[in-house]
Amino acid sequence: MVIGMDELRTIEAALFIANRFVTYKDLGAAANVSTQKAKELVRDLKERYDAQAGAVEVVSDEEKATLQVRPQYLNSVSRFSKETDLSKKATRILALVAKKKQMLQSELKHYFRGEIYAYVTELKEAGYIEATKHKNTRLLRPTQRFAEHFQMGETQ
Repeated sequence: MVIGMDELRTIEAALFIANRFVTYKDLGAAANVSTQKAKELVRDLKERYDAQAGAVEVVSDEEKATLQVRPQYLNSVSRFSKETDLSKKATRILALVAKKKQMLQSELKHYFRGEIYAYVTELKEAGYIEATKHKNTRLLRPTQRFAEHFQMGETQ
């Protein structure tokens, strides 16, 4: 066995199980290596996945990394993703807010009938949207948690 393979596999397993971005510090702690060594191992792992040209890729920046399905395969396999505990109407509201990147809560009444505010609260409590005061209403935006959970890339 090549030296470092156990650490590499531990980091790979951590990224797989997390299904979100994980800091190099946390990856290093999981593999019992330094933060810098974790960063090097992620770079090595990324090269291996890129060489395979498979359906899964390592995405990383200066502080964190994740293991995710390549975008061209998401439409085919997204139905297998983890289920959310959101109601059907909350899911539809979330989809609209995500598609528009941001929108006023008062605009939702043009798209949905009935009680809207309870569903917005449900989405805020789940951590999928943030609501900031904007005049007499609230400006709704998808959060980073939304992007990570649904593998939608950066929200900002």
